[in-house]
Amino acid sequence: MLLDTNLCNGYGVCVTIMPDVFDTPAGSPVAVLLRDRVEADETDDLDEAIRACPAQALAKRELAS
Repeated sequence: MLLDTNLCNGYGVCVTIMPDVFDTPAGSPVAVLLRDRVEADETDDLDEAIRACPAQALAKRELAS
């Protein structure tokens, strides 16, 4: 997954949907990734976070196996 910190405005929608993947640290104006991969059972939540991001700062990237 990708988080474009140039687009992120720190709304925190992604944090609400996936708190184990995203965080907005105190004093930070943008979200950060806590990990760079999601498990297969988390892809629906990731898709929801991507759709819900008001800044369109999230994207999915498939990794080669």
